Amino acid sequence: MTWTEGTISRQPRTEEVKWPESGLPYMARQHAREYGNWHRAFLTHDDSVPDDLEGEFKALLKPRLKPRDGEIAREADLRYLPLARVVVPEHRHRIYYVYPGKSAPQVVILPSPQRTWQIVGAVLGVLAVLYLLSRLLS
Repeated sequence: MTWTEGTISRQPRTEEVKWPESGLPYMARQHAREYGNWHRAFLTHDDSVPDDLEGEFKALLKPRLKPRDGEIAREADLRYLPLARVVVPEHRHRIYYVYPGKSAPQVVILPSPQRTWQIVGAVLGVLAVLYLLSRLLS
């Protein structure tokens, strides 16, 4: 999976394109924004799309780069970051997000969706017990 985002500028309009639109947790996205070693590409309508972009993003980008009627040119400023989502069988309640950092690979460890629901259930159970105890004691 490669997380890609870019800005396509059309004077006087700018269009933001993000791919994938969802699927990456907020914490991993924020960490990657801050510590990732992002690749940059500045393209005009005459330039070819970089080879290391995901095929689906290329298909999304190519029609947007073509000049429309009345336009002289169009440009895109891309920023993209290869990212791996890793699940290790021995640590099934953790999801590792790995991406290139400025000096070394960066790893963000987040709980799996199942673990998150388990934590939510435990917290709700504790709150219910505390509520019942407060009702009994009052």
